[in-house]
Amino acid sequence: MHIFEKGKFESLSNEFKQQGLLALQQLSEFQEKFSVYDTDTTINSIRDTIVASYLGFELINTEKHGFDAKRNRTGEFLEVKQCSLSAKRWGGTWNDTNIEKAKAFSDKRLFTAIAVWRGASDLQFIVFGQSEKLGEYLLKRVKNRKKGSRSTQNVGIEKLIEWGFSVLVPPGKSSKLLLEQLLVYNKRLSIRMEDIKTIG
Repeated sequence: MHIFEKGKFESLSNEFKQQGLLALQQLSEFQEKFSVYDTDTTINSIRDTIVASYLGFELINTEKHGFDAKRNRTGEFLEVKQCSLSAKRWGGTWNDTNIEKAKAFSDKRLFTAIAVWRGASDLQFIVFGQSEKLGEYLLKRVKNRKKGSRSTQNVGIEKLIEWGFSVLVPPGKSSKLLLEQLLVYNKRLSIRMEDIKTIG
């Protein structure tokens, strides 16, 4: 297909523009209050805080580098990856991974959460856990990447579930509905109703 033939163009919607502007103004007020001015960072920080709170990590990292959250009592860390329910593939993306960072994911102090969202704020479920296999997988991908290419690894939730990660639903969400969604997403997933836990 020719580059200029791509896309679907529709008339501008004044309602979309007005409602969108209102939503962005409210977000801007939030950014001013907490001095977080990069919009992607703001949304990720809010989501990271929600996920960390559900999982019992009470400290949040406010700097760009390092893991996303920490448990003060145990010294355990949390890395949160965000994913949209509307994505073709549910999973996490590791950008700019080096050997040191890849090895950290085999350390028992580091946990990983893939949070799947519907829209900006509706958390559907979390795939959460820790496995040496994740670190080994990332390390292998880092070592075998093409020279000069950016180090980016994608790990699907099916692989994490296979490695023993838990599937958690927020309070008020249906485990039965999630199981149906998961099996529509991938009918070969080895998951049963009793494997899905409600966060409490």
